[in-house]
Amino acid sequence: MPLNIKPSTSQERKLLFIETALNQTDKISVVTDEGILSGHAGGISKVSGKAEKDIVLAISQLFPDTAFDDQLDQVAENNGIAPRFGASGSSAYVRISAASGTQYISSTHQFRSTSGIRFVLDQDIIVPSFGFCYAKVHSVEIGSKSNVDPLTISIVSPQPAGHLNVVNEYKADWGRDQESDEAFRIRIKDGANILARGTLAMLEQVFMSINNNVLRVYNNGRDLSGKVVLAISTQNGTDLTQTELDAILAGAQSYFSLSELKPFGTNLYGIKLQNITYGFVDIFFRAQLSAGVDPDAVRKQIQVNISKYLDPRFFDPSKQKVEWDNLLEIVKNVPGMDYVPDQYFYPRQDIFFAGAIIPRLRGFLMLDINGQIIVDFQGVLSPQYYPNIIDSSYYNTVLSSI
Repeated sequence: MPLNIKPSTSQERKLLFIETALNQTDKISVVTDEGILSGHAGGISKVSGKAEKDIVLAISQLFPDTAFDDQLDQVAENNGIAPRFGASGSSAYVRISAASGTQYISSTHQFRSTSGIRFVLDQDIIVPSFGFCYAKVHSVEIGSKSNVDPLTISIVSPQPAGHLNVVNEYKADWGRDQESDEAFRIRIKDGANILARGTLAMLEQVFMSINNNVLRVYNNGRDLSGKVVLAISTQNGTDLTQTELDAILAGAQSYFSLSELKPFGTNLYGIKLQNITYGFVDIFFRAQLSAGVDPDAVRKQIQVNISKYLDPRFFDPSKQKVEWDNLLEIVKNVPGMDYVPDQYFYPRQDIFFAGAIIPRLRGFLMLDINGQIIVDFQGVLSPQYYPNIIDSSYYNTVLSSI
């Protein structure tokens, strides 16, 4: 436990010296403010104050709870923890409407938000026969500015033939500036896990030190060749490239057990790394908003609250499920929401994710009581690209395979 040291004042140190002197001798009868002993005590108080300051600074570099800023960086260095993480970009899913067979190339087509933040596809996309699909994108820019609001990614350049519409129903999230003291302090406290050999917690710390975009590591069993399969989720929700996965595997080899270590003279490991699999959650509901309320503000707040509920840092797919009544309760309790009929809320059943699959919100539609899409004030969310009647069976079958 870190020492709880409360810095003393100059007057307190002066009085402590005088008290000690009086306790040690009976030759002193009175101490006046202008006396020699008072002046002597004041001088010692000033000198001891400098010593106390140096002691507090030294201790702050030992315990993360008492450190901040540069001192926290020193604590991490002293304990062999990966340095403070830098800025990273955001990721999101966009809903693309286009003619069947329209192709979007990750190296060619860029998507842009109304605030000017650019996004690129994680992989090439071909629009299927039913005329729309969801595609994963990540931002080119980094930092918290890359977290853009829902319904703002609406431009693609260059626009391929057959393109109709693109929009992010859910906000772009997980972009961050340099790691905050609070998050860094938590990571330092977890850093001792690197000594817990043979555990996932240890491997998480090792992988983070190699690639600071690593968030969590999951045990996904063994593949057909008997290798242990580890799934990795990232800080900003993007997928690691095969080159990045290979770099992590090579950099962490000295931390593997003998059964996992690469045998001398071979290129084979007993471990296989892969990206985490996301289980998509699509939400739509009918709602009656309060008179005069901004639908964009309500939409954003709902998504913020649902993001907290499905936070991948704390959601354990082996023990938890996505409970539809919790989602309904989140929607109902947002300020500005008057009424949400549960019979028109989707999903209408709990969602279970087996193995190393974590939930991520992808589709999000807010309808009025009559089933018409509540458009945003900017007019980006165009109802003409959505079915007039939302079909739950369609969402359960077609959309679940996208």
